[in-house]
Amino acid sequence: MNKILQTASVFLLVFSSLSIKAQTEDLTKFSLHEAQSYALENSYTAKGSDYDLKVAKKKVWEAISTGLPQVSASADYSKNLDITVSLLPAEFFGGVAGEYTPVKFGQTYAGSASIKVDQKIFDGSYIVGLGAAKVFVQLSQNTKTKSEIEVKDAVAQAYYNVLVARENYKTIEENLTITKKTLFETKAYYENGFREELDVDQVMLMFKRTENQLSNAKRAISNALIMLKFTMGYEIDKEIELKNDLETFITPLRISKNDQTNLDLENHIDYKIVDTQLKAQKLIVRNEQAGYLPNLSAFYNYGKNTSTDVSNIYKSNVPWYKSSMIGLSLNVPIFTGFNRRSKIKQEKINYKKMENLKYNTEQSIKKNLSISHNSLVNAKANYENDLKGLEIARRIYDKTLIKFNEGVSTSTDLSNIEEQYLNSHTAYINSTLNLLNSKIAFDKALGKL
Repeated sequence: MNKILQTASVFLLVFSSLSIKAQTEDLTKFSLHEAQSYALENSYTAKGSDYDLKVAKKKVWEAISTGLPQVSASADYSKNLDITVSLLPAEFFGGVAGEYTPVKFGQTYAGSASIKVDQKIFDGSYIVGLGAAKVFVQLSQNTKTKSEIEVKDAVAQAYYNVLVARENYKTIEENLTITKKTLFETKAYYENGFREELDVDQVMLMFKRTENQLSNAKRAISNALIMLKFTMGYEIDKEIELKNDLETFITPLRISKNDQTNLDLENHIDYKIVDTQLKAQKLIVRNEQAGYLPNLSAFYNYGKNTSTDVSNIYKSNVPWYKSSMIGLSLNVPIFTGFNRRSKIKQEKINYKKMENLKYNTEQSIKKNLSISHNSLVNAKANYENDLKGLEIARRIYDKTLIKFNEGVSTSTDLSNIEEQYLNSHTAYINSTLNLLNSKIAFDKALGKL
């Protein structure tokens, strides 16, 4: 039995270790989709828009609450330092007619307590306000969606920057290895009298140049990773790994010949935002018009009051006298000096401006889609050309290197050809990044990011 328990304990320990390791890996290794999902939960931009949406939802309850019964209570306690004096005809007290006797009405201490209940029965602005609150939530939701798209866009660009930077580093590192070998062989030939000192210096210059490029490429990877972590809302000081490589994204782009440009305008986030803004402006017009309607509300008041010469009125035996009231309150606007009329006209003009903005947004979405599609097609063509150019430049460099080692080509020729190869590589790297970013821009313009 002890052996069984020991075996089970070891198994649980190993299983727990593997689970912890798997969880740790999950927190440090990200595909592009996982990085975007992480950013939607943790990035500073996404959190800010989420807070705005929560505030908007609370404002709905704020609007609803104004139509619920409003209950308030009040209590007063006062001490009359100098009781008000009134003058009464002296003849009331048996005095001389025409003279007045000063009399104090009231007692030193007074107290009262009351409770009031108000309830709206009809209020046009309240009805419109409820609809406006819901539209405000919808607008906040659309804004949050727009913010999420921007976050996904930024994460994708940052993710691609890391991959491209690593690809650039890999190529320069390979070239440095070749140049280092060439430098070693050239020195050996020089020491045995088969090469000139100029050849050694030229290859050394190539080596140092490539070393600098490699250092720059290494820093570019570090900076790209920092930007990715910042965009994701990931701890800057923590390590992060990427699951995807460049081929994961480049290959599907090269295979697809014609990108679909079918636009679903109604579901495009920019169109939805301006459409919601138009609805909100319509409600603003209705709210101003509701100002012409009467307001009807009911109220109920109940209270007690007392007065005495005893300072502690709450513990004394003085009587409290109650009062209560119930009623309706009707407010009918009759003439406001054309102020309301002017406001309605202003808001109707703003509504027409919003209609114009909606039309402009629709055309802008179509324009952006056409331009982004053309940019993507052009980016594909440039990528293919630069890829072939890189392959040709590589073949030329390899052949020149062979000729140099055989003593047929000069070190100056080799340096120029190597620079040509590195320039072709830079063009290829830029085309790769441009192709990936063009795809993002196209998906964004299509409303499918």
